[in-house]
Amino acid sequence: MYRELLAREGVECLLKNDQLFSAIGEIPFVECYPELWVVDDEVYPRAQLLLDGWLRQSLSNKQGWRCPDCGELCDPQFEQCWNCLSPRD
Repeated sequence: MYRELLAREGVECLLKNDQLFSAIGEIPFVECYPELWVVDDEVYPRAQLLLDGWLRQSLSNKQGWRCPDCGELCDPQFEQCWNCLSPRD
């Protein structure tokens, strides 16, 4: 996802270790994490700023809501309370 977001902004990236999930257990799991590499070192600071901005925006859009009927705190993606099934206002 991040590679595609950066590509739209003209930042060329490589995705490494994206196929190593099947090796977990055979090699240490931390060596199986996917890595996003920016090809040009000169655009790395710009890529970092773009990703930081997207992450901040994504987190700010994901605030939970409190059910008006039972008061339960619900995750933002739900349109209905998981506890009492009341609809979100």
